[in-house]
Amino acid sequence: MAEREVLQVAGINMDLSTREVRVDGEPVALSAKEFLLLAALASEPRRVFRKQELLESVWGYRSAGSTRTLDSHASRLRRKLRALCSERAYVDNVWGVGYRLVALDGPS
Repeated sequence: MAEREVLQVAGINMDLSTREVRVDGEPVALSAKEFLLLAALASEPRRVFRKQELLESVWGYRSAGSTRTLDSHASRLRRKLRALCSERAYVDNVWGVGYRLVALDGPS
């Protein structure tokens, strides 16, 4: 049997094989793109991912153009995570660069 791949960061637990996400033990319903965006950010939680990089890896875009897709998804993801734990800021917009997953309580 294959070993499950699980990402754990700042109270977020992501099971990549079952696509289940929990924040502090509570389930979070994410769209497919929100899940992929969170997985990308959680893979290196303190790293700032450039917008173009996320658009390529999550959406398959070759050119960002003037799309607001990433910003819209990041905003919805931020709201869903914050609804379960308002003390933490999870999805951080680094102005002019991109996004990162903020782990205020350190790596887990």
